[in-house]
Amino acid sequence: MIRIHKSTQAPEKLLIEGKKKRRSHCLSYTRNSQDYQNGEKRFSFNSNIYAHQDVKEALIQSQYGKCCFCEKIIYEDGDVEHFRPKQAYQQGKGKPLQRPGYYWLAYEWDNLYLACTACNQRHKKNLFPLRNPENRATNHHDNIKIERPIFIDPGKEDPENFIGFRGEFAVGFEEEGRGKRTIQALGLNRTGLRESRKDKLKLLQSLSQILKSIDQNSQSIELIEDLHQAKILLEQSMSSKGEFSAAVKCSINNNFEFIL
Repeated sequence: MIRIHKSTQAPEKLLIEGKKKRRSHCLSYTRNSQDYQNGEKRFSFNSNIYAHQDVKEALIQSQYGKCCFCEKIIYEDGDVEHFRPKQAYQQGKGKPLQRPGYYWLAYEWDNLYLACTACNQRHKKNLFPLRNPENRATNHHDNIKIERPIFIDPGKEDPENFIGFRGEFAVGFEEEGRGKRTIQALGLNRTGLRESRKDKLKLLQSLSQILKSIDQNSQSIELIEDLHQAKILLEQSMSSKGEFSAAVKCSINNNFEFIL
């Protein structure tokens, strides 16, 4: 995960049609709160608004085409993910599904990210645990600011403060355990993802070793140019635009110590 910096201006689709739908949902809840709470009535969300092409493209640009959680490059193949689930939520895996979800945030720019189908549909799903569930905002009248989510919000927090990498393995290292719990819940160490990270890191490790070897020898003009291009490639791999850039940055800073 890396820090995501979205445009401060939400896409027009959310500002106009999204706000209308939000008002409609809030009014409907006020009139039928009991029915929504017991599940007899459910909200009908319009994906043509929150996942509109303009919204998705804005997310792709903000996230460099990467999944907000695992950093896999996905571009248009990604899902528009609701950080706080819109229809229902779970405090933890195996816990009861609670309704309604954060219906009033279904079209809010701050609550939307681009995520791969594995992170979104197979792992996160309706999960949204809080450190103190009693402080959960259960409707649009509640104060959401008192919530203290377990999951790291990459649009509001820097994941580097919570998650690091030892080679291809993501590790949580802060006292509250939010990094570790985010990794576990979102499957950030699932086999396929680890193998993809490892392949990228081993390639960069080989490139780094070649660079060190070239530095120690006399260089032709051609070698100097190759050296320059290779250094640029390593720098780009560590930038926010690079796939798995958080893992790459950790490995390069640690001289690939944990890559076997």
